[in-house]
Amino acid sequence: MKKNNIKLLLKNQWFHIIILLCWLIIGIILRSTNLADKSASSTEIATLGYSLGHSFFDLPLDRVITLNQLLSPLQFELTSTPTDVIHQLLSEDTHPPVYFVINHLWFNLFSTDGEIVSLTVGRSLSAIFGVAAIPAIFGLGWLAFSPLVGHIAAALMAISPYGIYLAQESRHHTLTILWIIASVTCLIAIIPYLEKRRIFPIWLGCLWVTINSLGIATHYIFILVLAIEGLVIGGFWLRDIQNRFQSYWWRIYLVGLGTFIGCLVWLPVVMGVANNQLTEWISTSFDLDQIWYPIPRLLAWILTMVWLLPIEGTSLFVTILSGVILLIALVWVAPNLWQAARSQMNAIENRLSFQVFISFFVGAIALFLVIIYGMGRDLSLAARYQFVYFPVVIILLAAILAKCWNNLANQTEVENIFSEKEIGKIKDGGATKKDLIFTFATSTTSIISANFKQINKRVVIVVLLMGLCGSLTVVNNYGYQRSRRADLLVEVIKTQSKYSPLVATTYKTHAEIRALIALGLEFKRQEDKTKNADFFQPQFLLVKRQQNQKLTPDSTLAKFLSKTSRPVDLWGVNLKVEKSDLETFNCRKYSGSQPKVNGYRYKLYNCR
Repeated sequence: MKKNNIKLLLKNQWFHIIILLCWLIIGIILRSTNLADKSASSTEIATLGYSLGHSFFDLPLDRVITLNQLLSPLQFELTSTPTDVIHQLLSEDTHPPVYFVINHLWFNLFSTDGEIVSLTVGRSLSAIFGVAAIPAIFGLGWLAFSPLVGHIAAALMAISPYGIYLAQESRHHTLTILWIIASVTCLIAIIPYLEKRRIFPIWLGCLWVTINSLGIATHYIFILVLAIEGLVIGGFWLRDIQNRFQSYWWRIYLVGLGTFIGCLVWLPVVMGVANNQLTEWISTSFDLDQIWYPIPRLLAWILTMVWLLPIEGTSLFVTILSGVILLIALVWVAPNLWQAARSQMNAIENRLSFQVFISFFVGAIALFLVIIYGMGRDLSLAARYQFVYFPVVIILLAAILAKCWNNLANQTEVENIFSEKEIGKIKDGGATKKDLIFTFATSTTSIISANFKQINKRVVIVVLLMGLCGSLTVVNNYGYQRSRRADLLVEVIKTQSKYSPLVATTYKTHAEIRALIALGLEFKRQEDKTKNADFFQPQFLLVKRQQNQKLTPDSTLAKFLSKTSRPVDLWGVNLKVEKSDLETFNCRKYSGSQPKVNGYRYKLYNCR
């Protein structure tokens, strides 16, 4: 008998492993599809450059440079060390070094001395961490609820449009998501000890402190995760405040102290991040007509963590149709999800875990709103900041969908609802009016319940299918597009330039340097891809911002236009210079039509 039980257990284990491998394969395929097709964002340029141990301030200002000179911060050098990475990063940027050092070691495995680093190699590490989140979220779902929740969570993570968007960027967000999942797993493991007023193992507390310290050393926004977990723990502390000096609470205090010490080393840097020029763009204006914008933006980011259809880079008709389909599907599944959520909340075996995740999610949204409206920093402006609560959204939805899948599955079948006595009465014709009414009501209820069971399973299937459509939307670049479409601008420059172009942009912070490098990298990528011998080799110029945007005679751009041989095609990309000043150098604005390109204000001046 025992041997049969063991065989059954092993069979179940192999079943779970095989299904999990299926989710992993799906996740790998989706994250590797068109991985290097999208142009690099300026933030990816920062990741690549700092991972190589290079400074962006080494590029000359107010001097015309070639494409190779512009791309020098992306040139791999064997002599660069992790120490160089940490030094340059802490000197110039607003991020901690863990991911950048790992990325540096990753480049050492696949790069050749002197070459421009591959965008595929740069993004592949993030994609690998994104794939690793699939078994990680599976483990969390299993620990907190059941294997079914774990599998649904893994499936949702594998096809999540938001998860794929983050995994296909050379950024540290996917590694931070792994730390979030690990930290929340420790929280879920410790909560039952607090509920039962027992001391949790010391190794679990040490593991939690280590994970939290690595999380903050990977991304400073991980502080928000710690704050949310503190709020969740605080709720249990208030319920048990009379026992606040008991030994099991002292373990929590020690974990908090250890985490604080792990974060303390980064405190001076974190304090400087808030006032850094690179974070000014998230400042909130609080204009009356815009003050409510963050709320629908947050709701949109939450929805697109699971659902997304083509809404960018398509015709207006396709965009509207996608929105309508999303709305119809949401209206159809919402009542079923709400009913399943209530059922999950009332389930005795999973109530505690569900409450913890609900508390985490509500606490996260509340904290975001405090930061947005209280501190004037609009974290809703960028999708990438929402990774703080992304794994919890996946787990919550998985728990609700699991309840949909199992809803009414264990109820008694129709024929077992009635007692033998009642059935006999009906057959013998001795049933009273009351018996007939009861029979009709119960049979109708059973039929409705059976239908609900099928509907609820369809809800699960629809959610997963819509998620898969969303993932295909992202990998084909019809959603979560780059805020700056360097690929489109390069196409415009190549199409409309009759002569070798000069691309000039106004410098303010090294954010403008990175944006120009991203444009230069796209020039090189398209040149390598087409291998066109007639490809125009552009030149570049970073112009120091002049007072009142006047083009003074002693400026580099003015000297260049005065001395260079004509004709010249001048492309002002986010260039803050008066048109009348350029006209004095016989540079006329291009009169033809030019398409809009996300993230760039550009103009072509024909200098003849």
